[in-house]
Amino acid sequence: MFLENAQVPNGRITEVGLIAGSGQFPLLFALAARKASVRVLAVGFDGETDPSLSKYVDEFHLLRLGQLNRLIKTFRNAGITHAAMAGGINKIKLYSKIRPDWRAVRFLGRLRNNKDDSLLRALADELESEGIHIQPSTIFLPELLAPEGILTRRKPNRREKADVAFGWTLAKAIGRLDIGQCLVVKNQAVLAVEGIDGTDSTIMRGGRLCREGAVVVKVSKPIQDLRFDVPAAGSDTIEVMKRVNARVLVLEAGKTVIFDREKMIDAADSAGICILVQNEHFNPGENQDQDALALFDSNIFDQIGSRHSKNSKEEKKEPPRAILVRSPRPDAVRTAVIGVGYLGRFHAQKYARLPEANLVCVVDLHSQRAEEVAREVGAGTLSDYRDLIGRVDAVSIVTPTPQHFAIAKEFLAAGVHVLLEKPMTKDLGEADELIATAKRSGAILQVGHLERFNSAFTAIRPLLRDPMFIEAHRLTLFNERGLEVDVILDLMIHDIDIALNIIDAPLKNVHASGVSALSALPDIASVRMEFENGAVANLTASRISIKSMRKLRIFQENCYFSADYAKKSAYAVYREAESGEDGFPQVSMEQIEIIEKDSLEEEISSFLRSVRTAVRPEVDGDQGRRALAVALEISSRIEEQTRAKRVYPESVAWKSS
Repeated sequence: MFLENAQVPNGRITEVGLIAGSGQFPLLFALAARKASVRVLAVGFDGETDPSLSKYVDEFHLLRLGQLNRLIKTFRNAGITHAAMAGGINKIKLYSKIRPDWRAVRFLGRLRNNKDDSLLRALADELESEGIHIQPSTIFLPELLAPEGILTRRKPNRREKADVAFGWTLAKAIGRLDIGQCLVVKNQAVLAVEGIDGTDSTIMRGGRLCREGAVVVKVSKPIQDLRFDVPAAGSDTIEVMKRVNARVLVLEAGKTVIFDREKMIDAADSAGICILVQNEHFNPGENQDQDALALFDSNIFDQIGSRHSKNSKEEKKEPPRAILVRSPRPDAVRTAVIGVGYLGRFHAQKYARLPEANLVCVVDLHSQRAEEVAREVGAGTLSDYRDLIGRVDAVSIVTPTPQHFAIAKEFLAAGVHVLLEKPMTKDLGEADELIATAKRSGAILQVGHLERFNSAFTAIRPLLRDPMFIEAHRLTLFNERGLEVDVILDLMIHDIDIALNIIDAPLKNVHASGVSALSALPDIASVRMEFENGAVANLTASRISIKSMRKLRIFQENCYFSADYAKKSAYAVYREAESGEDGFPQVSMEQIEIIEKDSLEEEISSFLRSVRTAVRPEVDGDQGRRALAVALEISSRIEEQTRAKRVYPESVAWKSS
């Protein structure tokens, strides 16, 4: 079998490695290779590859997903220098069930992103670096590539032709972004776009949104590497389309594999489905949706940006946002939010959503802002928080930190439960007085350390066993909000609270450094917390970063955990009990299953449960004070360092005189 554009000595392959996924493609590949007198060594994956493949290849190895080092060693030990990838891998498993070995962990860590093209190209490069050249999956099966034309008796009608043009344009556009290969459209409206769930699920999602007549467009991405990522369709595709009464399937000639072509065409003819295969130069012409295509032109984005810039005379005020407001239960807790700026507005929205809360009122010194939020959530307004006493059972206080103490003390003294945003106060004396006031009145005092309720953290928290090293990075873009406190009290206090929560030992020492760059107080800080049991937490916080990041890594014996607060994702890396064949420790990575929830809504729900049941809150006043004490100590040490640097030149000059 001779090849075009393949790196093959003398133009001929005598043996090939097959990286086999699911479906019939690996079987067809093996049969075609055998017919071409080519020896096949196949590597399959447990739970993905059809075990019967072993009957049609010369050598078969079954691995688990993520054993990259073993895959490469299997090929190298057998002298394999050419390989092909055929068949799919369930993408949901790929991102949730994979347990990578040490080489795969290193490989995944180098990826820029987890898009299909990035992953497959990087895998091909990894194999190429070991002298294993990737060949097209259709190298022995050119007859599987779809020919141009209408393959069925039925032709598309006028409306369907318009949908074909519309869908083709958009499918190619999203393909440039490496989003997916398939779109479902009807009446020039997009019903579904392919995600990691695959083509069949996309067809089902889109088809259910219209009773019949959907057009399914499946094309190659402009950036697609057809060596290992060929779009495919077959009789199964037609069966899925029949279930939702879809009427047209559009494929790309020469870049799409068709399995069971005759069976597929017969099934389509029986169901009245049209299969239309266009070549890559297909021009939708007058039916092309120019407006939709233009959205993918960066120049258009630039124009939109300038059209809506702050200096535009035509700029219009954004109308109030519509939010979901639920009717409160008869026994709902009467609540109010004091301070409805950026974060306070979200508090009001969450209370309005929760049936266990009856949002009575919002309070803000800026009456216009209070009225705007009140309209959103269906609540009353006040300008003086004191007027709430006697009318509510619980409040959220979301004002600037210097105002926390005076407001919270009045409510706690009156027996009103308080959810107080962090940091709870500006000093420890105020914190102690609030805690004492809450104890005397029996009111709940909860401090708003939001990350305790983040889905990524709550997923890994039960898995922690005596962690010994923590690394946290919290970076944000510069914002004028919160500048009344330094970056430690503004941002780092979240990670201080997390460290104190998961390390069960007294704090022994703190090392800190920080710099004021854009504000009067430190805007960036690095801290090392040392605990009496030997555990260490390294924390970095910045509010002058060019990108946002909220990540946490926790190391304990034989494993570590990584959590991304922003993406609400987490994974664990474990050391296996046995070493690998090369003597290196074997590691495996496991994506942690996360039920994603709204962190603030979870925090407020927890607060309301404490109010209703008189149970100690998740983050009570004592825990809020403990985090505040460490944060203030860090701020104090950085301030001392700053003062020392300011006087140091004078001291040197004085000593030398």
